[in-house]
Amino acid sequence: MGGTDPPFREYHLSLYLLDTTVLVAHLRGESDVTGLLLRLLSEGHHLGTTCVNIAEVERGVRPRERRTTALLLERLKFIETTREAAIRAGRYQREWQVRGHTIHMPDALIAGTARAHGAIILTDNVKHFPMRDVRVIAPPRSANASLSSS
Repeated sequence: MGGTDPPFREYHLSLYLLDTTVLVAHLRGESDVTGLLLRLLSEGHHLGTTCVNIAEVERGVRPRERRTTALLLERLKFIETTREAAIRAGRYQREWQVRGHTIHMPDALIAGTARAHGAIILTDNVKHFPMRDVRVIAPPRSANASLSSS
């Protein structure tokens, strides 16, 4: 409709794979992390996690946190660790072992799952994910910080 239409804007929505460090930070009330997650949701992005992260969170959940933890995990998209993800995980481990760097199985499976689903890993343990074909971002830790888009 002529010049009255708003300009076309392309939005790129992403799937963020929340690593255990981010899940725990949110559950423990870290406002920077919670704020980031709420902002991502308000922008239409999707938040998910894997079987590895759920197992790690369940291993350390405190009794008084059980209900809140269950509610959070139920609301997140469950990102399946597929055959493709498992193959990629093994390849990551082999590739980095040759370079003298150990990639632990949980991190390899998380990375393989992220790659298989085109997800961005959101973690405080960026160094655990040196793979170049997976995007990894650390959450901001100050009120003025913002999520990097690089």
